[in-house]
Amino acid sequence: MKTAAIYCRVSTEDQGRDGTSLKTQLDACRSHCKDNGYVVSHRSTETCSGLTLDRPQLIELRNLVRANSIDVVVVYSLDRLSRDPVQGLILLEELERYNATLEAVAESVDHSEIGKLIYHIKGYAAKLDAERRKDATMRGKKFYLDKGQLPQGTGIGIYGYNWDKKAKRRIINSNEAAVVRRIFDLLCQGQSLYAVAKELNARGIPTKGGVSWHPLTLRRMIKNPAYYGMTYFKTTKRLTKGKVEVRPKEDWIKLPDVTPPIIDFETYEKAQKMLKLPRFAPGKAMVDYLLRGHAYCAECKGRLTGTMLNRRFRYYRCSHTKPTSTRPATCRQSYINASKLEQIVWESVREVLAKPEHIKSQVKQIVEGESGSSQSESQFEKEIAKLRKRIKSYDVQHKRLLRHVQHDTFSKDNVLDAINQLKTEKAEAEGQITELTEAKKRLQQLREAEIKLDDWCAMAQQNIEDADNETKRLAFTMLDLKVYATRDKVDIKGIIPVDLVTIAQTSA
Repeated sequence: MKTAAIYCRVSTEDQGRDGTSLKTQLDACRSHCKDNGYVVSHRSTETCSGLTLDRPQLIELRNLVRANSIDVVVVYSLDRLSRDPVQGLILLEELERYNATLEAVAESVDHSEIGKLIYHIKGYAAKLDAERRKDATMRGKKFYLDKGQLPQGTGIGIYGYNWDKKAKRRIINSNEAAVVRRIFDLLCQGQSLYAVAKELNARGIPTKGGVSWHPLTLRRMIKNPAYYGMTYFKTTKRLTKGKVEVRPKEDWIKLPDVTPPIIDFETYEKAQKMLKLPRFAPGKAMVDYLLRGHAYCAECKGRLTGTMLNRRFRYYRCSHTKPTSTRPATCRQSYINASKLEQIVWESVREVLAKPEHIKSQVKQIVEGESGSSQSESQFEKEIAKLRKRIKSYDVQHKRLLRHVQHDTFSKDNVLDAINQLKTEKAEAEGQITELTEAKKRLQQLREAEIKLDDWCAMAQQNIEDADNETKRLAFTMLDLKVYATRDKVDIKGIIPVDLVTIAQTSA
């Protein structure tokens, strides 16, 4: 019996014509699977463009295929999977590589080379059609822009306004507008974003989306020129270079009459100046902390961050000892003297790096002990594959048991007991997969350490006596160092299997 995954997609939420609505697609795909005797283990629906592979549900589906969890992918039609011919062929090749097939309800899928060519031609035609509709959409937007209106809605909209669909303009929400004025007033009075967020949360005032306020939310809000009555609309597709968005100024159109002002321009400008002050614009740390990114609280496992007292004394403190705008402090760990903690850690690491032969023998022993044979990693893979197959069988059994409940085939209590037992066994199997995955990762790290240890130690020993913080941090990274500390105890861990547990006073 084959395991199937159903994938349904539309380009817009109101698309429901020509049999392409999500519900219609899903019903047709379910019937197709039932007729062919497939067990549907995964169903996904999403509203995304078919001209990109960057779709959350598609990414999840591809991961399932790569994990060999799916035998056949069922779509309503080929253009639901992709409207780009090149991307469509990429997906077809990927399915073939992992022994999965593609089936469409509304048309046949030919996996021969001729079939792929036909699919490519169909995809090219679909892409041309998508470009044509996109061009028509942009002309429609331009029609509204020429009238000084926003051509589309804005989701839940920005805080302080409601959206008038008919007039395609924002209208002031009096209750939210009062909060907006309060936010700008507090900022202009010198209050921090954290303090403003904390006050709003304490008063039980939610954001537009109904969640708690966060300093970053306030920063984005305060920088929005719409609050003094100026709206900008981007007319072209956003360009990206790596992770940086590029938005040419000439691609933005000013729409001065779309959004009524809540504050005046002078208040907006004053708020922007406040945001540029050092306390509102954190940059590079003025004081260096050697263990940044490597230190954790030994009590709650929160990160240790650097802090200064009286602008003179360096300390590490658990990040959970400081309340945020959305939660109180959850740890009571005391400050840790930074200089003493850094000295303890570096002395221990230097001792490790000074004994490469001893460490290599220790690494080799552990590699041999954990692996047992040269085929250990493949054995890990086999065990993980078996467990994943077992989990799949649990899912199938679970669905069968649910059908028995629906049809009263067996006693409901007995079926529910069996379902609970399946859940327990599935959780145990998932836990075993996690343990095996971690063991495999550790074995790989140890083998890499065994190979690279000579180079690591040689590089570190060249500057071991007068190493600067960057050199030390490089050593910490190579050793995958994690430091768990309190005022009284330091526990140093890394991929090098040497016990570096130090009991020492690290307090002031």
